Amino acid sequence: MPQSKVANTGRCAVKVSVVIPSYNCAEFVCAAIDSVLAQTMQDYEVIVVDDGSADNTADLLRRYQAEPNFRYIYQQNRGLPGARNAGALLSRGEYLAFLDADDTLAPQALERMTGQLERSGASWCLVDILKVNGDRREVRRTELQAGNSLHLILKEDFIRRAMFFRRQDFFQIGMYDESMRYREDWDINIRMFEDRRPFVYVAEPLYLYSWREGSITTGNRAKVLAYTQQLLRKHHKRLADGGDRAIARIYAANLWDLARQYVYLVRDYKRALVCGAESLVYDFNWPRLFHPLLHNFGRLRRRASEMDLHRMAR
Repeated sequence: MPQSKVANTGRCAVKVSVVIPSYNCAEFVCAAIDSVLAQTMQDYEVIVVDDGSADNTADLLRRYQAEPNFRYIYQQNRGLPGARNAGALLSRGEYLAFLDADDTLAPQALERMTGQLERSGASWCLVDILKVNGDRREVRRTELQAGNSLHLILKEDFIRRAMFFRRQDFFQIGMYDESMRYREDWDINIRMFEDRRPFVYVAEPLYLYSWREGSITTGNRAKVLAYTQQLLRKHHKRLADGGDRAIARIYAANLWDLARQYVYLVRDYKRALVCGAESLVYDFNWPRLFHPLLHNFGRLRRRASEMDLHRMAR
């Protein structure tokens, strides 16, 4: 298959553009595409962005060449946010839906989300997910709470899935941040709330999320934590430094939790020290003084120094 769009070359507009980024997901991507082709709503296009795969993705997708609204592009690897953005830039739909290559959509997903946005005039749509782990099925619901929406999303990414946007709003907000190889969803969710873009919540598991060991979200804990730290500095620190004391406390709490994860999940004592110390700077919280993590700061500092000396000696 050529390294460009295939099949449909017309420029007529469609209602929804479904962007499917795929990186070495030949085993799963056809199921993702088929779930779109089986939608109860037919006014859509499918754009598969092959993000530098080294498997047989291109060969497998030849079967879809006859589909009138199917396009395939190949690009050098840019990561998940870059692949999503590439598909969005090629899109022609009024709405954008982002579907990961190893996940699927419920048959009524596009119809339900489009209908809700058109009736409400909202900018984006939140949905529940059905988590699929082998033979186990579990519905995960978004728990909306009363209060300051920006503070709530900064505290934690409570949104189960937000993968459906009004196209113009997606571009106005700046698309996905391609420097965020992980936590890109939390990043765009924060920006949508900070910019006061109205949302609608469809309390249905319209997105079928397939959990598998070694996937982009489960395969590298150290990178996930590092990008979480990057996100906290991008949003939380910026807003805290602007004088918002409530956000400063949220930032401190998130840093403290991140420090604990650095210790207990990946044994990165140096990053744990940095996050823990900065947490106390932004919110000197007395209960934290009695936390076991703080009691072990001296040991962690020595451990980090020993690791530095070991690396220098190699």
